[in-house]
Amino acid sequence: MARKAITVSQLNAYIARLLSSDGALSDIVVTGEVSGFKLHQSGHVFFSLKDAQSRVNCFLPGNVYRAMDAGRIAEGMKITAEGYVNVYEKGGSYSLTIRRLTSEGQGDLDAKYEALKEKLKQKGYFDPGRKRPIPSFALRVGIVTSNTGAAVEDMVKIITQRNAVADVLIFPTLVQGEGAAEMIASRIREAGEQLPAIDVLIVGRGGGSKEDLWAFNEEAVADAIYTSKTPVVSAVGHESDITIADFVADLRAETPTAAAQMAVPDTFELTEDIDALLFGLRDGARRTLRRDELRVRAYSPEAEISAFKSGLGERRARAERAYGEMENAIGRQSVHERALRADALSTGMRHTLLVRMERASDRAEGQAERLEALSPFGVLSRGYAIVEKTDGKAVSSASGLETGDEAKVIFRDGRVSVMVKEVTSNGENR
Repeated sequence: MARKAITVSQLNAYIARLLSSDGALSDIVVTGEVSGFKLHQSGHVFFSLKDAQSRVNCFLPGNVYRAMDAGRIAEGMKITAEGYVNVYEKGGSYSLTIRRLTSEGQGDLDAKYEALKEKLKQKGYFDPGRKRPIPSFALRVGIVTSNTGAAVEDMVKIITQRNAVADVLIFPTLVQGEGAAEMIASRIREAGEQLPAIDVLIVGRGGGSKEDLWAFNEEAVADAIYTSKTPVVSAVGHESDITIADFVADLRAETPTAAAQMAVPDTFELTEDIDALLFGLRDGARRTLRRDELRVRAYSPEAEISAFKSGLGERRARAERAYGEMENAIGRQSVHERALRADALSTGMRHTLLVRMERASDRAEGQAERLEALSPFGVLSRGYAIVEKTDGKAVSSASGLETGDEAKVIFRDGRVSVMVKEVTSNGENR
């Protein structure tokens, strides 16, 4: 005989009636660790109670939560909850609705976390002095994460959008569950053995509960990061998620997206900066050349030589005055022996000063002669002339002039304006 089919709603309603009629489930006490704590905008609180093997969803009504001390419940805390089992018929799930609860203190995972954190701290894993800087221009970026999550897609997308030259290597791994910590550690070591070497390594995953992220709180992962030959950026979960891996890594990123931005520079922005620098250099060079050109045109060798000789005369006069003051000071001494000694010293110093001034005078004359030899006016004094166009530019070749051009011929003692009647260059007339 065929059995009559019932609807899903009828099935869930039947299960709800069974559970509500069970006296043991209408007033039950459960002990476990708080996980996935979430305060909804409605004021209700949702979380799970878990132990080493299982978990159960819990619902804490807003009026009950507001009536209790909020500090009595938090992520990772071990609590004892009193309530009843309720079925959510529309979703076909059940949860523990809590009437009251008491705190049992820190949960097992929190205790394990703090114990490992203190152990690694004592071993120097967190010391700032051992942390390496992240390269400014990474050309090879490694990523240790799940190859199926949104996190790896986001990181690869950001790196390729920001940088046109960096290569990205993915080292896929489990990121939660049994064996995840050992696989993550193995992938970190594998990345460190790559040739050519990887410049920076990102280790992480997207968000999740404390249990989901727990692999990054295992000692195996901490050891692998600590001994990594490659600088490591940790990128685990969201900003509020702090793992052991974050403390050991050379740099912590708030999210995988932030890690991708830290790993490589924006080459497109760098190109714009370089173009701006080149423009500034070219503009500065043009201004410098123009300034030097004006200085050359205004240069007067005679004025330079006169200024140098004038300065030499002033230095000679200062030396004479100093010598005279010294003689006066010595002359005022009353002790005869000191006077004789000072006189001898004075004579020696006077001789030395005169010799030095003569040498300086000779050097000045030599420099003046060299300046005159290098001066274009010195060339003019030997019978040569300089030809300039009307715009002031010097003409160094016959090809620089055309028939009918006006020009100036500069001699030592003056200038002559001329009109070009004929230009002969390599045997050709123009």
